[in-house]
Amino acid sequence: MKEMNDKENIIDFIVMFMVLFLILGSGIIYLLFFSYTNLLSYLSGGIIALLNFVWLKRLIKNFVTEKKFTKKAGIEWGLKVLIIFGLITFFILKTKINILIFLSGLSILPLAVIIQSIVGYFKFSGGR
Repeated sequence: MKEMNDKENIIDFIVMFMVLFLILGSGIIYLLFFSYTNLLSYLSGGIIALLNFVWLKRLIKNFVTEKKFTKKAGIEWGLKVLIIFGLITFFILKTKINILIFLSGLSILPLAVIIQSIVGYFKFSGGR
């Protein structure tokens, strides 16, 4: 059970870094381009990435605790994929966003994982 709590703490740490990158990135995007369109493009991509990650965490946690894949879980996984795909498609096709900045917002998860890995390395190995 302790191992599960450690992994959950790591995931919470990644979510914290995602929110940090979302806030810092939004400020940087606005300062560089002075455009609300670009700011909203980055925020919408980042919020979708954050929503996807948190939803996935919850689905996996439910799957691990139940020890079986139920019909309800399958429906929820399918809905997650359709809703996230639908949101991305909606933003790209129906709004006037900057697609490159939108994609940079969607890619905050790899940055958060890299930073968490570096912090974890120095925390657990003593920096050696």
